[in-house]
Amino acid sequence: MIVIKNKQRDLISLLVHSKDLFKSSALLANELALSDRTVRTYLNDLKSIIESHGGSIISKQGYGYKLQIKDRTAFNLFLIEHHLLNRNVEQANCREACQRKHHILSLLLLESQKIDIEALSEQLFISSSQLNKDILEIKHQLKPYGLSIKKSRSLFYVEGEEKAKRHFILSYFFHEASINFLQHLTYLNKFNDVISFDTLTIIILDECREAKIKLSDVMMQNIVLHLSLSIKRLQSGLTIQNLDMPPSTKNTLEYQVAKKIINRVEKVIGFCFPKQEQMYLTLHLMSKSNFVQNDFDSELYLSLTNLLFRIQQETGYFFLNDEQLKNGIIQHLKPMIVRLEQHIKLKNPLLDEIKANSPELFELVKNYLNQLPELKKFTIHDDEWGYLTLHFLASIEKLKNEQKAKVLIICATGLGSAQLLKNRVECEFNERIKIVATQGYYEIDLALLDKIDFIISSVDLSSKVFKVPVFQVSVFFTENDIQKIRRHLSAPNVFISAQKRPISATTPLSTLDNFIDASQIIDDLSADYFYWCKHSQSKEQVLDCLLDLLAINETRDYKQQILKQIENRILLGDIFFSPTIVVPHPAMPVGKLSKIGIAIIPDGMFWDHNYPKIHFIFMISPSIYQNSTLSIMTKAIIKLIDDLEMQSKLLKVQNFDQFKRLFIQLIEKEV
Repeated sequence: MIVIKNKQRDLISLLVHSKDLFKSSALLANELALSDRTVRTYLNDLKSIIESHGGSIISKQGYGYKLQIKDRTAFNLFLIEHHLLNRNVEQANCREACQRKHHILSLLLLESQKIDIEALSEQLFISSSQLNKDILEIKHQLKPYGLSIKKSRSLFYVEGEEKAKRHFILSYFFHEASINFLQHLTYLNKFNDVISFDTLTIIILDECREAKIKLSDVMMQNIVLHLSLSIKRLQSGLTIQNLDMPPSTKNTLEYQVAKKIINRVEKVIGFCFPKQEQMYLTLHLMSKSNFVQNDFDSELYLSLTNLLFRIQQETGYFFLNDEQLKNGIIQHLKPMIVRLEQHIKLKNPLLDEIKANSPELFELVKNYLNQLPELKKFTIHDDEWGYLTLHFLASIEKLKNEQKAKVLIICATGLGSAQLLKNRVECEFNERIKIVATQGYYEIDLALLDKIDFIISSVDLSSKVFKVPVFQVSVFFTENDIQKIRRHLSAPNVFISAQKRPISATTPLSTLDNFIDASQIIDDLSADYFYWCKHSQSKEQVLDCLLDLLAINETRDYKQQILKQIENRILLGDIFFSPTIVVPHPAMPVGKLSKIGIAIIPDGMFWDHNYPKIHFIFMISPSIYQNSTLSIMTKAIIKLIDDLEMQSKLLKVQNFDQFKRLFIQLIEKEV
């Protein structure tokens, strides 16, 4: 084996990272802390070595030196052989550990299973000692919630109160999705200085489930809204007066549940609720749990829909299709009608602020909703109209957000870095971007990808294939990162998720900071990995053929490993990009080299009953080291989805050279 000195290795790395750019020997010497003469000597020594492994060092008078790669496969194998491309083992191990713990917690809590370490170690291909370490870390995660992991014979399980389990599930697996509309309201954000929305939600959820009072998401939102407003009123010295309810109310289940909720809230906020507030919460719970008049709901829904249609025609406000608004108003009107019948006047501490900031909307709500048949017989105070206006304000806020680009933020691990990146993105692009969620690398929710426009990630996702663009950025969101996003948002063909067809989105994209020539990218395609299916064959036969081609220059167990990882990826979600194109790829990279196996089936191939006629298979095998141009290749594949004319041309090719000439046109559009 050739011996390469450390400084020579550093020199090769410099040339690789600045390939196709000339660098003077003086500049290289400065970066390596060597003399100009030593660098030239090293370059001369390395010239023959690099030329024998698929590359060449070009020198040009007045410009300097640059690396040119002639055989990408041979050169990448040379880099791997001499450890010039190092896999980020630490990051991979961290990611895999987080993924395992997430899976174990899912089994223990979401599925309420007891787990056998030995069986799980075989299933996950990991040692039982490593799994025991994972269990130990999980114990520390559960401890603050009063939960522990116990062992019965060979089975592990979580022991603790059901309430505590629900608390952990809510905080670990979910992200307050049911109350997002509240958090978007500027007015209501003032309430979370003493108690957060999620804390209120947990308390209400616990007590209502314990008492078997069933609440829908909308009902939950309304009770959270009520309690938030109650706290605001109490802070302002305002309480409900003369709430006249029958004495028998104290014997009801709802009264007991309201009492438990109030007691727990009082411990958090540090001051007491008057008894009248407890009675009013009882009234809310009674209206939520007992007001199940389906005919009333249907009639009110129809009246409200007709009214919103008139509002849209006469004012231009697009409230008609907002089902959350309709359900929210219906659920709000039920206790409101009970209040009006009982002649209970509810003071609204936000009324002056609502009138000052949204006078037009306040008058619109008052004038139109007053026409609802269910409300015509009542004299309604402005305080009540103010509460109803809040629902319309939430709808307007949501409409504004739907015009923004919807973004998923991904970080390696830890909420700290994710929150830092989220805050910086929001600060810079608050008017143009809506952050749908922040997730760890190991917990990417593929179902969420249909609802977003692009991904901002602080980790390298080039080995994964998505149908939306991916921008890799620093967790500190530098000026260069900002310019990347700004250029994308300024592009005339950017689709907003609310308006786009799911299949027309673009793919993973590590943005091109430096110009990349299409001819260099096409080098990643090779006739060695191309299969033109002349005769009818089964899915298994075609995939087996592609895997045999991709296994060239790989380890002995490559085929077995990539098949396992492809199966893992299929479990996570679809690999079909269209009715004619399928893109199998591993959940985790296993190959030394980045490559794409291509099968063209002119007569079509039966994949399953949902996809009976597949014409193109692009089997992507990312490298465990680096995938510099893979994202551009996958982007070109996505281009092919909507280009039916190009699909037709590709189905007529007879060999790889014909395919290559056509496919490079798709790449050039992206580059």
